[in-house]
Order: sequence, then structure tokens, then C-alpha cells
Amino acid sequence: MANGRGVTTVVVLGGTGNAGRAVVREALARGLTVRVLSRHVPEHDDVRRVEGAAYVALDVLGDGTVVAEALDGALAGADAVIDASNGMGPGSMKVFTTGAERLAAAARRAGVGRISVLSIANVDKADYAYYEAHVAQERTYLRGAEVGGVPVTVVRATQFHDFLELFFGRDGRLGRWARLGLLPVPRGTRFQSIDLSDVARALVDAALEDGPARTWTVGGPEVLDARDMAQRWRRVHGSRRPVVAVQLPGGIGAFFRAGLNLVPDARYGTVTYDEWLAQR
Repeated sequence: MANGRGVTTVVVLGGTGNAGRAVVREALARGLTVRVLSRHVPEHDDVRRVEGAAYVALDVLGDGTVVAEALDGALAGADAVIDASNGMGPGSMKVFTTGAERLAAAARRAGVGRISVLSIANVDKADYAYYEAHVAQERTYLRGAEVGGVPVTVVRATQFHDFLELFFGRDGRLGRWARLGLLPVPRGTRFQSIDLSDVARALVDAALEDGPARTWTVGGPEVLDARDMAQRWRRVHGSRRPVVAVQLPGGIGAFFRAGLNLVPDARYGTVTYDEWLAQR
């Protein structure tokens, strides 16, 4: 996307996470100056650090007055802000509410031209606390834009390619199944997974654009059955664990089984699941 607003400096909140690092790399590749806000500044040999970016230690959930002053300094001279923050626990999920409120206010004080924020496709259709926190985050930014705040683009992405590794064993969400020598997969689900590089491209494009606030949904290039994805993962990793379908409980399970995570009319990503697996 052409840089019509003459953006030269972007600030990335959550720039040490998986999605945030992809955003930092994408922005640097476009010749932008990148400032990363993170609770802790990673060491130079830390995989969470991207060479060429500047890092600022800042906890948006800290003391209000201190945070406001720190944000004013961190956003000084910034043309755009990209919020790629994440938080799973009840306490850390406040980054979607309190954090968004503080960042939006600071961006307005600093005269930032635009905010782009990472969210989830059809996030407002799930009865699940993590998704509800994202909805609150979206509303915070969009409400601010409506009353004269910084214009925002909410980028709603489908699940990342590595999402099913939560079940296949990376983080042990269903570790008991893995310990039994099985490869669990959510029953009755399909996914339109997207590569982090494609999500980063969309977030940086959104930060550079002009115009009113909007919500933009981006999906992966193909819709695949979860069992099929497990079989592909199994072949690439040389695993002999048999695939077993398990019921994903609660509102999030119902969301996936109903296919609400799919956006076939909003295909955007170019990197397929097989291509991503080949790079592992």
C-alpha cells in the first residue's frame, strides 16, 4: 500500500509477541522507524527482539499517572500506532480494556494519525471471555474515533497457522492426550488459518491508510478440515500418533463447530498451511 500520509515512525504495542514481531519485521522492511513498547526490553540475543527496532520498557497496566507520562514520551513524534498486544489470563486481559483506553488517549494527545489494532474474525459472535475482551478493545478504539479521537482500523484476522499446535502438543492444552500417544484435534471444526506475515502486512497497511475508522476482516487462503490439518502436521513432523477427535467445550467450541471462525469471502492471506508447515 502506498504511504499516502507520509508515515515514517510507527509505535508497536505488544511488539515482542509472535504477531507483534511479525509486524515489526514488516514495518522495518518498508523502511519505517519502529518503536516497540513492551513490559520488558528483550536482550540483544533474545528471539523476541528484532534488529533495527528501538525498544521502550512500558507496562500499560501500571500506575495511571506514570503510564500516561511514559506513553506521552514513547509516542512523541509517532505517525501511527499498531496494537498487537495480547493477554490470556483475567489480569492480563485488561490490556484489551484499560490498556486500549490509555493508549488511545495518549495517541490523541500525541497527534498520532492512525491506530491499527489486531482482533479476531467474527469475534463478536462468540460467548468466550477472551473474545469478549477483544470486543471491548474494539469498542474502546472505535468509540474514541467517533468523538474526535484518532482514526482506527480494526483488523480482524482468522486463526494463525500455529493455532492447532495448541492441541497437537506445543503448549499442552490437551497434553493428557499427547502423553497417551494420541494427536487430538477439535471435533467437527474447520479453519481458515492465516500466516503471521500476512496478518502483519494487513496491520501495517492499515496503519498507513487514511480515511474514517473501519473494521477490516482478513482470512487465510483456504478452508481446511481440522482433521486434515492434523494429518498434514503429522506427516511433516514424522509423527505416528493417531489422530483422535475431541469435543472442544464451551462457547469457543460452539463458535468453531458452527463455522463462525470462517470468512470465505474475505480471503487475504497468500501463505498456505502446507507452505507454513514446510518452513517449520
